[in-house]
This record gives sequence, structure tokens and C-alpha cells, in this order.
Amino acid sequence: MKKIIPLSILIFLGTGLLTAGAAYLYGMAYIDVIRISLVALLGNGIVLYLLAEGRGKNDLLQDNAEHMGRFSGLYMIGLLAALLFPNLPEQGWPFLVIFVVMGLSSNRTAGMCAGGTLLMISLLLTSEPSIAVFFTYFLSGVVGIILFSYIDEDFKVGLPIFISLCLNLSCIAVNIVMEGRTGIDFETIFIVLANILVCILLLLVFLRYYSTNVVNRSRDKYMEINDPECPILVQLKQKSISEYYQAVHTAYLSDKIAKKLKLDDMATKSCGYYHKIGTLKGENSWEAIYEVCREYKFPGKAIALLKEYTDRESILISKEAVVVLFADTLVASILYLFSKDPQVKPDYNHIIDAIYDKKVESGIIDKSLITMGEMKEIKKMLKGEHLYYDFLR
Repeated sequence: MKKIIPLSILIFLGTGLLTAGAAYLYGMAYIDVIRISLVALLGNGIVLYLLAEGRGKNDLLQDNAEHMGRFSGLYMIGLLAALLFPNLPEQGWPFLVIFVVMGLSSNRTAGMCAGGTLLMISLLLTSEPSIAVFFTYFLSGVVGIILFSYIDEDFKVGLPIFISLCLNLSCIAVNIVMEGRTGIDFETIFIVLANILVCILLLLVFLRYYSTNVVNRSRDKYMEINDPECPILVQLKQKSISEYYQAVHTAYLSDKIAKKLKLDDMATKSCGYYHKIGTLKGENSWEAIYEVCREYKFPGKAIALLKEYTDRESILISKEAVVVLFADTLVASILYLFSKDPQVKPDYNHIIDAIYDKKVESGIIDKSLITMGEMKEIKKMLKGEHLYYDFLR
């Protein structure tokens, strides 16, 4: 946090000074220089607030919460580009790329606000700002952020690129028509096509960087921490053998169910493993768990899921959290029975039905995204693991 505050101040002041300097160089009146600078500062202030809020709620994409400098650097590059765009025809502004970059380096909300702020700066620096141009790039940019925010470890970007580029081209074409042009000259067509080509090239370059330095890095981290012999779990085993085995069995069931339901199995498995890791810090509170996550640089989504599942003030929303809830409760119940009588022969179906009914009646999953069909699938899979439960003795 100590590094974040000076960085935020630097970005805030830099945005105001660079925008003011650009407005002055474009020959604008002093009152307009002040007006544009205030708009830039206001927009940037909102962006910084959204980033701080997203970081506090672990709501930033991938590992962005741990690499705020990444967003800062990309934002300043975007700002410099936005300050230069007024020298180009409006049909040639590659703002789709800026929106996508801002979104992937933060989250949807902050990305939309950052892209919108930079777009507004470019428009205000032109001689005749157009609201139509604003909505042309803002709408296509928002759609681009939404499409690319679903990128996972498989990194299938072909369809998002195609859809976002088609929408971007359509929005530009509609704007040209709405300007009332009776004909479209070759120069305009060339500029629009050049815009699309530049967007494709820049998107491919950035996505390559994003895949190598963000997505795959998270995958490697998951491979490291989702190993029962991971040093952190070994410490848990030495601290409390019962907590360790409960975590291992919960992770196994959670992972198997998550894969069947096509959820984020890596994050789900890590939640199963580490929802008891706060024990290493003396108590299994969210604050203690978060301290371990920060110390070992867990992926952002793993941290967010652990917070959702272990923080008493959080509400279970994600399907992954619901999966961990049922797996954890069942494992804890069976281990408790075996601790009382190692020779007992539990009626697993009865236990699963009882847990299922109790959780549904408690209302703990009322606000989650899980469907009734998926709930039935969870119960069915849990009942299909009878042979595995005997290994818990």
C-alpha cells in the first residue's frame, strides 16, 4: 500500500500536467486549458478510486492487484496516445485497443472509466468535439472490455477479436453515415481500414504480452500451489494434521466437481486447499488467510474466491464458492464421524441429503449464481464418491 499511494499521486498529477501541456501546445485558450485539465483530473481521480476499491475487494482481473505498476505504465502510454490522436482523422483513432488494454490491466469498471476518460481528453483537444464520435468509440470499447474480460487459461481470443473489430467498424460506419455524408471518398475508406489494421496488430502484440506475462504466469502459480506437497501445505500439515487432510480431501472433491460443471477448477481447487491456511498465523480468519496469500503471491482469482468463502462479511455469489462449501462440509462431517468411531459405517447418501437440505434451507446460497440443475449435479457427484470416503478413515 505504501508504494501504491505515491504512484497514484504521480499518475494523477502527471495526467493533469500532460493534458494541460498538450492543450497549450494545440493553441487553446487558457480557460480551455484549465477546463480540459480539470476534466482529465476528475476522470483520472475516479479511475484511481475504482482501482483502489477493486484492489480492496480483490475484484481486479488476474494478478492486477499485485502489479499496479502495470496499469500505471499502460495508462500513461494510453494518455500519451490520446494526446496525439487529435492530429489524426477521427475515423483513425484506435481506441478499441486502449479500452481493451485498460480493462485487462484492471477490471471492467475501471477499464471503462479509464478508456472513457482518455477518449474524452482526445475529443476535447479537437477543434469541434463530437458526442457522436465519443459514443462511437465508447460503445465498441465497452463491448471489447466485456469480451476480453472472459479470457481464461485457454486464451481463446479469436472470437473476441473478430466481434470487437466488427462492432468497431460498424460504429465508425454508422457515425460516418450520421454525419450526413452523401458519399464516402477513398481517403475515408483508407483511414478506417488502417484503423482496423492497427487495432488488429496492437491487440495481437498486447495479447501476446498478456498471455506470457499474466495468464500463463497465473497458471504456473496454480500448478505450484495446487500441489499437496507445496511448502505452504507442508507447514499446515506440521501445524495441524487434521486441518491438512481436511484441506486435501476438500480440494480433491472441489476440483472434480468444478471440472464437471466447467467452472474455474484451478481457483476452486486452491480454495479447497487453502481455506484453512490461516491456521499458520494463529487463527483461521480471512485476515490471516490473506496475509499468507499476499506473502506467497497467490493469483488474484484465488484470493478473491478465498475471501468470498472465508470472510464472514462476504456473501456466496460464485458457483465455485458453492462447490467448495458442499465439499468442505461433507469432508468435515465424515472426518468428524471417523474421529469418534473409526469403525463406523456411515450412510453417505443420508449425510449428503442432510447437508444438501440444510444448506438450501439456511439461505446461504440464495444469492449465488448456482442453478438448481448444477445443485443436483453436485449432489449426484458427491453420492458417486462412496469408495473415496472410506479412505478418509
